[in-house]
Amino acid sequence: MAASIAGGTTWYRARVKAVPSGDCLVLMGLNNDRPEPPPEKTITLASLIAPRLACRGGVDEPFSWDSREYLRKLCVGKEITFRVEYAVPSIGREFGSVYLGGDKNVAMLIVSAGWAKVREQGQQKEEASPFLAELLRLEEQAKEQGLGRWSKVPGAAGASIRNLPPSATGDPSNLDAMGLLAANKGSLMQGIVEQVRDGSTVRVYLLPDFQFVQLFVAGIQAPSMVRRAAVETVVETDFTPDDPFGAEAKYFTELRCLNRDVWIVLEGVDRFSNFIGSVYYPEGETAKDLGLELVENGLAKYVEWSANMMEDDAKWRLKAAELQAKKTRLRMWTNYEPPATNSNAIPDQNFTGEVISKAKRIERRRKKPKKRRNEKIILYSAT
Repeated sequence: MAASIAGGTTWYRARVKAVPSGDCLVLMGLNNDRPEPPPEKTITLASLIAPRLACRGGVDEPFSWDSREYLRKLCVGKEITFRVEYAVPSIGREFGSVYLGGDKNVAMLIVSAGWAKVREQGQQKEEASPFLAELLRLEEQAKEQGLGRWSKVPGAAGASIRNLPPSATGDPSNLDAMGLLAANKGSLMQGIVEQVRDGSTVRVYLLPDFQFVQLFVAGIQAPSMVRRAAVETVVETDFTPDDPFGAEAKYFTELRCLNRDVWIVLEGVDRFSNFIGSVYYPEGETAKDLGLELVENGLAKYVEWSANMMEDDAKWRLKAAELQAKKTRLRMWTNYEPPATNSNAIPDQNFTGEVISKAKRIERRRKKPKKRRNEKIILYSAT
């Protein structure tokens, strides 16, 4: 048995950043709306054992996805109170108690719903939740009622195991990216953001099939946390790893999208099966455009090559947002200086012109040649 260290008596406030499994929470400090990322801590709920999600090349334990989803929907993005009950340094984990809304013990809620089993006290007396007796009582109650993982429905355990494609278990080689794009291009797809690589790069489960894909937000590029490897994308980047707004852009996206239900519109794919698309996240009763929000807040720049995949109105909104951010020298544009121009004002000159009717403008627009389809194909074959 690994040696453990008893926890303290102090309760702390935090916000739930992510939920990796049905018994584990990633917490971040309350930053009081400051832009820089706050400190983080991972807490495993004391005395609980949730079923494990599939690792690389593996399969889910029964009810593991339902367990994770219960805790994710219960807690992600919400303010909680927590205390570390004990730690096991040899495995680098801290175990604690968490309260939601001030008076709801999260471990008790999970056990009451049947989504985790209770681990009885180990050889070390301090390796147990102070609420162990009540957790054991709630577990017996859930078993009697056939709740969650204790379901008495024939075949329920097998039905709860996800039929995962290879991309969801660490093998993207069999992903038919072009086929997935062709079947869904321009359509709203539901997804869950599992990782945020930088402000404009996310890794997403596309539902309901659980294809796990990397997606670059269309039309923009946020400062990178780490320079992208040449083997991962055909997109060139001129941001350096130490860009001062990289961490802030990543935190901006994490705060709004990580472990959240989002909507994805696929626009394109590169030759390494990275998708390009738009991401919309919920805010109250509305949906926000992540790319537009990043540009409006001075945390990403407009990028022509992927913007050309988008509808014209979305493209022009991004352009206008970047111009405004430059004008106000917001964040990454703090030291922006407009390019020098050789044109001089022409004083006291009179000009004549022709008023073109709206009908003529429309006619001219109609005569404008359409963009050739093979312009976009260049993305797939570039070297």
